[in-house]
Amino acid sequence: MVTGVLADVSACKLAADQNVFLSAGFGYKFDCAPSVGSLSAFMIFVDFSDQSATESSPTELRDFFLPSAADWYYTSSYGALNLSVTADTSRFYRMPATAASYNWQRGLTAEQQEVYIQDALAAYNAPIPPVDVLYIVPTANARLISFSPTFLGNVTTRDGTHVAGKAVTFGYDGYGTWGYLVLNHETGHTMCLPDYYPFNSTDTGLFIGGWDLMGLISGPSPDYIAWDKWRLGWLADDQIDCVSVAGVTSHTLTPLETAGGKKAVVVRHNATDALVAEVRSSGGLNSASCATGVLLYTVSTETNPGDGPVRVLDATPRSGGCADDELNDATLTVGGVNSYTVTAWGVEVTVVAKDGEDYTIQVTRQ
Repeated sequence: MVTGVLADVSACKLAADQNVFLSAGFGYKFDCAPSVGSLSAFMIFVDFSDQSATESSPTELRDFFLPSAADWYYTSSYGALNLSVTADTSRFYRMPATAASYNWQRGLTAEQQEVYIQDALAAYNAPIPPVDVLYIVPTANARLISFSPTFLGNVTTRDGTHVAGKAVTFGYDGYGTWGYLVLNHETGHTMCLPDYYPFNSTDTGLFIGGWDLMGLISGPSPDYIAWDKWRLGWLADDQIDCVSVAGVTSHTLTPLETAGGKKAVVVRHNATDALVAEVRSSGGLNSASCATGVLLYTVSTETNPGDGPVRVLDATPRSGGCADDELNDATLTVGGVNSYTVTAWGVEVTVVAKDGEDYTIQVTRQ
């Protein structure tokens, strides 16, 4: 249900800033991995002379990630994306250099990562059918390969043979901290999603709490935000209401976690910034959520990853939050705080009613 005057939804499709790496807008001009249909990947497993495999078979590591990560995408995309992974579990391929020699630390350059990737391909030394993404998975004993960056350049062997459009080089953080969802976070980058956590702070949830795994992978509500589902093609234009002129409008939203229905209201501020309202429940991928209701956040297409291109607005500041983050109870609700005003933008969002898990909100734009 909608009352009031709405703009054509195209007015709220903020254009990507092509000078911003992985800009959070529409139409980012980069060779992004497919987000609709089939995303093909090939997975190989490696170990090192100084940190050799302790698993009985690479199958243990494949099963750590799959099929859980693929199922996650199928659910999050409402069936729009099929992550199709072929894994060679025949053995671990021994890397030509020690784990220590790769100097795997934050600040790792693309050139260093490419050397690692090409070493893995040389160790594999067998044809790989061209795929969208190459996954290189080390033994869990390789603690010196400590984190899991994504390589967004074209992946080739040293003789120039094309292998994949992108690569993910997994590290110990998946086994020790993030679980299989590290695959979904890093594969999100191959589809051109930016990081939403701060690069220069130890407070991972500073900008968005645990409301999206592109911010905090282990957050209680890790499903992708509605804005990104729209950009990825998982939400249709008719599932988004666009507000771009002054007035009062009313909108009924269904939870992000369920297929069908209206999923978000986007209030355009200007050519680069917007406010988004969506409903979060404790269903589906967000079953661990410690708070539900209407989630509000801003999007900036000119803000770099790590600087907060998406920022959750806290309707309950200084509450202490839940699940170890102040922002995890940021939602508007019927029984609690039911209204939030973005004073600088002249926008107020108020919860009017709740019917089951659906919420009706009123948006006032000056």
